[in-house]
Amino acid sequence: MTDIPVYVADRKSLFNDLEHFITAHQVAGKKLAILLININHFRQINVVYGYESGDRLLQEFVSRLRGLARQQDYIARMGNSEFILVLPEILNQGHATLAAHKLLSSLNEPFELGKSKHKVTADMGIALFPDHATHIVELIQKAEMALMDARRGIKSHAIYADKPIQDEFSIWDIEVELENALDRDEFELFFQPQVYLDTGELYGAEALIRWNNPARGYIRPHIFIPVSEKSGHIHRITSWTINTALRLFSHWPETKTPLKVAVNLSTRVLSDPDLVDSIGGALSIWGTKHEQLTLEVTESALMEEMTSSFLALDDLKTLGLNISIDDFGTGYSSMAYFKNIPASELKIDQSFVCYMLENTMDQHIVKTIVKMAHGFELKVIAEGIENLETLQALKTLGCDIGQGYYLAKPMPQDEFIQWLKNYDASAVRKAITAV
Repeated sequence: MTDIPVYVADRKSLFNDLEHFITAHQVAGKKLAILLININHFRQINVVYGYESGDRLLQEFVSRLRGLARQQDYIARMGNSEFILVLPEILNQGHATLAAHKLLSSLNEPFELGKSKHKVTADMGIALFPDHATHIVELIQKAEMALMDARRGIKSHAIYADKPIQDEFSIWDIEVELENALDRDEFELFFQPQVYLDTGELYGAEALIRWNNPARGYIRPHIFIPVSEKSGHIHRITSWTINTALRLFSHWPETKTPLKVAVNLSTRVLSDPDLVDSIGGALSIWGTKHEQLTLEVTESALMEEMTSSFLALDDLKTLGLNISIDDFGTGYSSMAYFKNIPASELKIDQSFVCYMLENTMDQHIVKTIVKMAHGFELKVIAEGIENLETLQALKTLGCDIGQGYYLAKPMPQDEFIQWLKNYDASAVRKAITAV
């Protein structure tokens, strides 16, 4: 591993080093990730505690990075409080996200500042070669853009996304427009089916929110949900989503096995003391059995406020609801919390599912998650299934339920109901079990 400079690296030498990484990975056809890490409020730390304390903080920060990095990883200081970490030969975006979580979690241990200890935070922007760029300058620019997103958002890290809305004025406009979006009936729900892999029978469907903004067209959830969480609009949006999902669910035709409807739940609403009563009231209004509603919470978001989130989810599970941990595998996955997690099922992150046929490591990760989950009597859902071969491989590995475009795309209510009526479980079962 390249030595980690405490002072600012020479920009030309740094870029030459990074160009060598790019060239080698291009020849080998492999991926790498650029992680830009910025220590928050470093200027204030220098002013309040003195430059000597600031230097010691940098040295300890570098030491923690060095302790987590692999032998082949590259670390350098880009600026006053900004570092660059290069992860060679990663498998996919999920692995870069996992590294980000580990690095950011290392900051939970307080730093010595002056005569006392204080917790220090950082933001991180991530860009991948060749997914986001094939030239090092452009790749760093994309990582910088992701870092800006992380600074504006509620999470401490962000992966570059080619979004139509990136500047702060557009984000501000969205926040203002969210005020009236519900009143103007601009939100819609689409449903993506979930299928049992052993029988081909339907398990249920995930409700996916869409915002059809009259001026901008469809705005993707990964853009407006973080804004709604930051502005506080997420509480109204969540209430609308749950009630609308249950209302539409009440019109679904009967099937051989009772279906479930899954709704994504922001951890920002878990702190609402009225959440349990609100959901219970919605179930009563629409005549839905408690066990037919699944609440999905992403693993990474859950880990940010672990204690309070676990308590809230435990109350919801006690109510009889299903709790699903979404994007599993990209967070802090460890037995320490896993054995106490108040969940009914896990959803394996699609970044592992998409490449499992080409990459034995991804396949091993999926197999390990399935085995571990079954050991705790949890169902396992794999999302992001794009072809029959992946579906068959997941069945062989013991995965319980599948979801993805190969089975069905997300559909509006009317189209989904028609799909339900035409669904042939025996044909799907025959395809899954065919050798």
